Amino acid sequence: MADAGETDPTRRALQILGILQARSSASAAELAARLRVTERTVRRDMQRLRDLGYHVDGEAGQGGGYRLAGGSDRPLLVLEADEASAVVLGLSHLTDLGLSGLEEPALSALAKVGRTMSPTLSARAERLRRGTAVVGERAQTADVEQVARLAEAAAERRIITVTHRRRDGAITDRRIDPHRVVAFAGRWYLFGWCHLRRDWRTFRIDRLADLHVTTLRQQVRVAPDPARAVRRAVLHSPYPQLARVLVEAPAEEVRARIPARAADVEPADEPTRTLITAGAHDLTGLALHLAMLELPLSVIEPVELVETLHRLGETLCSAAAVSAAGRTDTARAE
Repeated sequence: MADAGETDPTRRALQILGILQARSSASAAELAARLRVTERTVRRDMQRLRDLGYHVDGEAGQGGGYRLAGGSDRPLLVLEADEASAVVLGLSHLTDLGLSGLEEPALSALAKVGRTMSPTLSARAERLRRGTAVVGERAQTADVEQVARLAEAAAERRIITVTHRRRDGAITDRRIDPHRVVAFAGRWYLFGWCHLRRDWRTFRIDRLADLHVTTLRQQVRVAPDPARAVRRAVLHSPYPQLARVLVEAPAEEVRARIPARAADVEPADEPTRTLITAGAHDLTGLALHLAMLELPLSVIEPVELVETLHRLGETLCSAAAVSAAGRTDTARAE
């Protein structure tokens, strides 16, 4: 007998799970009649459910049937249209997170998710995937497996040992209590308690090697906010100069003009004012970037930045005057 019922095995699996959740057991004959398929198809569907990790018990003979074992009442993945869009777009552009080793797993996961969708959703998801692109360099700076192991160690409060390569290339052995893995501006960082420095530290994950997760538990400590700590470590610590500038504009407007990796941008005491904290190797370069904001501002510190801005202003005014004089001379010559 040919199957006359639902031909999509995923939809049949959902129906079977619904039937088994609603009653203690059902025979192959009952399921076949309900789904309008052959008993052989039902047996194949049951094996498919087992392969997916569902615990389905089957009893042969008269009065026997299939039933869900404990812990198997979870449904297969069923997504609404907006949920499917979110999953597809996220998986399609997962490599833009700055993690290496995600391309094949992301494509495989995307294919599996696609098979759980209805034909309409699946077609829409494919259109979304093919119709979107992310412009910009995909900096793969951290291994996804390493990030996952560090995150698990942090969640389980395990102590780790690693070798750390500093900015100057020096290698040191570190014993760390990982607290949180943080992604910031295209790179991945580990924030944790460093036993060598006896303080909270931020480590770029791509500079960590020889990771070993021990069975030792971390000592309980009160940790600062990891996201804020990582931002400050990235934006402030590497630079000899640190400037604080008050800008007469809302934080949203200022953030739109400054890259996330360039400065810390926070609302000030009033909604229309913004505090910029930025590190710099050279105050002249920092002054130039501040001038490019084209917003009213006042320097809080350092005082040397005020002098640098004055010199920059004089230089620009002089250049503008020379250019204006040149245009005037050209006009007279004509």
